[in-house]
Amino acid sequence: MTQRLLLLLCRSLLSFASIGQPAAARPTAARTDSIILAKTFPLLALFEAKPALRQALRASPELQRLAQRQARRSAPLLAQAVVPLRRYADSLAWQPREIQQVGQLLQQAYVSNAAFRAGARPLFAKSGPYPRYAGQPDTAALRLAWQDAAAGINRILRVYLASAKPRYPAIDSISFRRGDAGLAPQLRQQLPTKASKTAAFYTLPLQAALGALRLNGRDEAARYEPLTGGLNAAPTAAVARTDWARYPYTVILVPGSGPEQPGVALDSAGAQRCRLAAARYRAGQAPFVVVSGGHVHPFRTPVCEAVEMKKYLVEHLGVPAAAVFIEPHARHTTTNLRNTARLLEFAKFPAGRPLLIVTDAAQSRYILGMAERCRRELGYVPYRDLERISETENSCYPVPEARQPDPFDPLDP
Repeated sequence: MTQRLLLLLCRSLLSFASIGQPAAARPTAARTDSIILAKTFPLLALFEAKPALRQALRASPELQRLAQRQARRSAPLLAQAVVPLRRYADSLAWQPREIQQVGQLLQQAYVSNAAFRAGARPLFAKSGPYPRYAGQPDTAALRLAWQDAAAGINRILRVYLASAKPRYPAIDSISFRRGDAGLAPQLRQQLPTKASKTAAFYTLPLQAALGALRLNGRDEAARYEPLTGGLNAAPTAAVARTDWARYPYTVILVPGSGPEQPGVALDSAGAQRCRLAAARYRAGQAPFVVVSGGHVHPFRTPVCEAVEMKKYLVEHLGVPAAAVFIEPHARHTTTNLRNTARLLEFAKFPAGRPLLIVTDAAQSRYILGMAERCRRELGYVPYRDLERISETENSCYPVPEARQPDPFDPLDP
């Protein structure tokens, strides 16, 4: 398997959704689950995609005993008339000793099982979905990827079943009241009561985590995929025809500004940022504009910042539709930059070239000091050589680490 194919492996399930579809035309629940799995847990997505890996995992009696123990802890709780959600989430969450044990068993499988090793090794190449672990020995990278998956599953269970606070409670919290007694029928419909005998060791908690997201209507991560289709199809096709020597920057990035009032599609700050970007586009600073922002404000809004900004740029400011990419998933300024770096790679932009960030003066100053927040929330800084160009403009270079998924943000991993 080539490194380029590996990079696309965990995205291979994303070919069925379409950007700009109405809610009724969104992917089915099963396809939504597949997209979220591929984006959030590349290691588990690889296990699901490779029969040899699944067979090796099912052949481990220690892993099967762990799965059976989780099932015995959780099944009686889900059967109660009023499901104790906190206890149910805790019963399925991976305990520290279990995470450590699974990591050791996976490492043993990697060393002792040639088929498992051959299937898993490409996951940790430099061009793979875990670039931050590419410099580690394969066994260490495997353990770290597993720890990310376990932590991410635990996070979903505790936030979207047990009402723990997410990173940003105002926009990412649970969608129903804690201890809602009327949820029992829905819970039993959405959450697994047991895993099949042929299931992998992680199946039950993973299915519960995906069910918890469905129960909350939190499918943001699965919307608009693949990002090179739909509203991005025309600009993606134009990338290969672009004479890059004519432009100092690859794209002009416009971070979104979500309206706080329900029913408002684009607020004045977002419109002003678009006007600034349109002026820089007409001045020939870059051949493309990327508008970045997901379904963020207010809580569970149907409005996508990026979609509304593209409409404004095209319909009111006269920027060609084929020159405007949407990045419709970012929920924070940190991920405006991270997700744009990912989009540029997916759309096959030339590497090693800078992008221009255009926004209002206040956010522009904020971005200059954002590196520490990126390290705290993402674990790395998704750009390098950040430079102030003017009061409303900064430039930077994307970095490969931006491909690393964030297990603690299932709405935009």
